Amino acid sequence: MGRLIITLLFFTSMLASFADDENQAAINLQHGGHGNHSGLPAPADEPDVYYNSSNQSIIIDGTGYVSNYDVVIESATSWTVMISTQVNGNYDTIDISSLPAGMYCITIDSPTGNSYEGFFDTY
Repeated sequence: MGRLIITLLFFTSMLASFADDENQAAINLQHGGHGNHSGLPAPADEPDVYYNSSNQSIIIDGTGYVSNYDVVIESATSWTVMISTQVNGNYDTIDISSLPAGMYCITIDSPTGNSYEGFFDTY
């Protein structure tokens, strides 16, 4: 009986995850602005970053290697800083519902000195 409950909970969470993934797009990060490091292992502090269009948020899925990240979101047309914040190094979200539709640059700085940059488009 316990296994059945665990199995049902697992599949329910997976279905919810898949439904949310439809509205979620990965943001391709470039390390230090020097292109990606394909073929090389990612730095230990490089987070995975996603734009979720359904709830208008940026998801920072960190590795836990660092305690926090400094995040700046700028308009890619005017280079005006729209959001500047610090997020948790394990997992955090940034509400971007106040941003007008457009193209944005996200810069994520790690306390180890690494910097990551990517672009996303809100619609």
